[in-house]
Amino acid sequence: MKLNLKIFLLLPLVLISCQSYFEPIINEAAEKAVKEYGNSNPLAERVLEVEKIVEVPVEKIVEVQVEKIVEVPVEKIVEVQVEKIVEVPVEKIVEVPVEKIVEVYVEVDTLPTPTPTPTPIIKKSKSEIDQFFECKEIDEYCLVALGKKNNDLIVTGNTSYEIELYFTSGYDPSELIVSVDFCYPILTKCWNDSGNDGYGSLIAQPYLNDYKHAEEKWVPALGRLTWDGTVIKTSKIILVTPKGYVFRKFDPLITISDPEGKVNTYNLKNWKVDSLTD
Repeated sequence: MKLNLKIFLLLPLVLISCQSYFEPIINEAAEKAVKEYGNSNPLAERVLEVEKIVEVPVEKIVEVQVEKIVEVPVEKIVEVQVEKIVEVPVEKIVEVPVEKIVEVYVEVDTLPTPTPTPTPIIKKSKSEIDQFFECKEIDEYCLVALGKKNNDLIVTGNTSYEIELYFTSGYDPSELIVSVDFCYPILTKCWNDSGNDGYGSLIAQPYLNDYKHAEEKWVPALGRLTWDGTVIKTSKIILVTPKGYVFRKFDPLITISDPEGKVNTYNLKNWKVDSLTD
């Protein structure tokens, strides 16, 4: 199309010099244009149509439609809808519930915190600890001694009897003196000359010790951690009967003395030797 335009624009100049040579060619081109476009002067009108299409419609599309899309809808969306979403709902959610929650926590914080009551360590000297015997009812000898039963308890001489009888004090077993009277009330000696008088001893029971009145601390002299002088200690009593016992009923009397001179006694009952000699 551009080539054909150039040819027709240069046509007047060519015709001046070579009109007789190019005239048949020009006529042939004109005939083809008339057949194609249906117009007697298609080249001139084609130029006018191109000018109209380029200048007029493009200006209208760009200037009018783009201005309307950008300016009008965007302003309405931004200014009206965003203001409503931000200002109204957010104020209600934030201001009302948070105030109520904060008030509740403040009330709780104002309550006084209870101060735990410490358990005091009461220090006592060994002599200030209560001393007592305890005979457990699971034992036959204790049931008779406590009056729960009244039967005789047959024993033999030169025999060890581990009874469920315990003694509690502030002293170690080695600090206490234990003595047992195995004789009848009317006799001062109840065994043969070739025998012995029997004895009693205390066996420490660490698992029964009570440390609630004690304080654990480092003792430099001992070089170890130990409890300070107020542990309540419990020991089990072991009795060994005399050798060469004389046949008769008797009630052994157990006496325990502490270093301060305090004496505690416990009376077992209804013991009986089954023979004159062992």
